[in-house]
Amino acid sequence: MSARWPLASRQWQGARPYQEDAFATREIDMAGGGEGAALLLVLADGMGGAAGGAVASRIATDAFIGEFAGHAGTVSDRFEACLDAATARLRQRETEDRRLLGMGTTVVAALHDGRGIDWLSVGDSPMWLFVDGGLERLNEDHSMAPMLEEMVRQGALTPDEARHDGRRHMLRSAVTGRPAELVDRGYRACRLLPGEFLLIASDGLETLPEERIARELGEAGGDAEAAAGALDTALRAAAGRYQDNATFLLLSAGPLLGNPSSL
Repeated sequence: MSARWPLASRQWQGARPYQEDAFATREIDMAGGGEGAALLLVLADGMGGAAGGAVASRIATDAFIGEFAGHAGTVSDRFEACLDAATARLRQRETEDRRLLGMGTTVVAALHDGRGIDWLSVGDSPMWLFVDGGLERLNEDHSMAPMLEEMVRQGALTPDEARHDGRRHMLRSAVTGRPAELVDRGYRACRLLPGEFLLIASDGLETLPEERIARELGEAGGDAEAAAGALDTALRAAAGRYQDNATFLLLSAGPLLGNPSSL
C-alpha cells in the first residue's frame, strides 16, 4: 500500500482448525485522473465451516474488490452492484457444489477518500472510528446482541444473562446466495487526523473489550503498525480455548509528531 494510506493488518486463526476470514484492499481512481484517490477496504467473516465459510468469505471479498472499480455511478450504486455480484456468485457456487449449501459471510466494505467514509455492511463485523481517545462504532450490528441489550433495557434480562446468552452471536443477516435481509449503508464525513484510526475487524477481535482496544490504539500515537502489533499481542494474551478467527485492518493518518515509534 502506498504511503498515502498508512495501513496495517493482522490475521490470526485463533483456536479454530481453519480460517474463515478474508480481507483485501485496493486503491480506487474515483475521478478518473489516473491516481488512487480513495482506498477501498473489504473484510468478510465466513460461516459454514472449513469448506463453506472460507469459500464464502473469499467470494464476497473478491466480488467487492473486483467489481467496484468496474462500475460507474455513486459509491452507493457501486456497493449495491458489488453486493449483487457477491450474492450471485455464492448462489452459483452452491449450484455447482451442493456441499456448500448454506454457506454465507459477513461483509464490511468501506471507501475512504480523505474527506469521508462510505460503507456497506452485512452481519456483525464491526467498524470503528478511534477519535478523542475512544471508539465509535459506525456500522450496525446484525447479530442478536442488540436485541438482547434491548431486552436488558426493558427489564426482561439482566446484563449478565444477556452477556452469556447463547443467542448473542447468532446472525440476523448475512451475505448468502439469497438477498440479505438487513444491509447497513452509511456515510460519515471524516478527515483522519494524526492519532486517529479507522478499524475494521471480524468479531474475533471482540475478545478484547472496547476499552482495551481504545487503550492500545491511544498508546500507539497514530502509528498503524505499532497499533496493530499491540492489538495482536493483547488479543493473543486474552484469548481463551475457543478463540474465534480474528482479522483486522487499521488505517491511520500517520503518527503523531514526536511519537517515539515513528522516529
